[in-house]
Amino acid sequence: MIRHLILDWAGTLADDRALTLAATNDTLAHFGAPPVDEDTYRREFTLPVERFYRRFIGDLPRETIDAVFFRHFAARMAQAELFADVPALLHLCRLRGVALSICSSVPTEILDTLLERLGLRGFFRHIGGGAADKIPVLRQIVAQAPFRPDETLYVGDTPHDLEAAHAAAVIAGAALYGYATEERLQAQRPDHAFAEVRDLIDLIDREHLLASERRVIATVGGLLVAGSGEMLLIRTAKWSGLWGLPGGKIHYGETMLDAYRREISEETGIRVEHADWLCVQDCIESPEFLEPRHFLLINYVSRVSGRPQPRKNYESTDIGWYSPAQVASMDLNQPTRAAVTLAAQLGYVPVS
Repeated sequence: MIRHLILDWAGTLADDRALTLAATNDTLAHFGAPPVDEDTYRREFTLPVERFYRRFIGDLPRETIDAVFFRHFAARMAQAELFADVPALLHLCRLRGVALSICSSVPTEILDTLLERLGLRGFFRHIGGGAADKIPVLRQIVAQAPFRPDETLYVGDTPHDLEAAHAAAVIAGAALYGYATEERLQAQRPDHAFAEVRDLIDLIDREHLLASERRVIATVGGLLVAGSGEMLLIRTAKWSGLWGLPGGKIHYGETMLDAYRREISEETGIRVEHADWLCVQDCIESPEFLEPRHFLLINYVSRVSGRPQPRKNYESTDIGWYSPAQVASMDLNQPTRAAVTLAAQLGYVPVS
């Protein structure tokens, strides 16, 4: 469940792309460079800002660039308006008990002025402004908050925002409606992509519904088996630090097999095409799971070529390939132990 929502400001909460582009062109003009159009800006803008400006004005210190840019930005900030559904998002988070913070490159004093003008200051527990490099700032916000990283969602609209979310091991959300193009954002492997603010509202509401109402939750996951017979397992906080199979909830309108392929890709970085049916398991308020839930666990098994290198996402504390002998002595959650035992009986993995 998402308990802490951290948001970028410009292009995520504030619909200020036009005024930011104008301030950028004022900055370029100050240093004797020609203006850029909006398409160029969306394709190329990045943080830290000196990476973007280097092409146009050469190697100048970030502080020199920021001093000029934010002077022009501050002169225009009275024009800044919120995206239409942002007030509804903030009020929903307050209603649902989701803590809110900001991590932005905009200096804190400018953010404070904007938040006061827009009547938003009381919504946020932490304001991380002036984040020229968001990785250390976001890590600090996460470390100081009383929430686990896998309960924390950071939403931003530039590739650097997603880099920062991955570095802080939190859920990475891409605001596709902001500064950067969808192609650039999707290349950074966001855990969620939002075409509009309303999509973020829907996610917060859906997470709250699943956590607060007594509903059966359909999930899908499975056992990946390498050519060597090794199995891919992950360790997660949500299963009390026990080892288990990659997987997650089925989205509305998604087939079981499509959900399986998506979840495996999201949680391991490995793409699977072929999958054999393994089993369905009841999991009703397991004491091993962090919170009381009623899951229907749909399991597949897939043989994969070679031994591809897996990658963790925000849910995993460890991930790796393990031999049947190693798996036999590992602290597995009960549904995973049952799935591995059945896979061995069916001949998918060697008997240890």
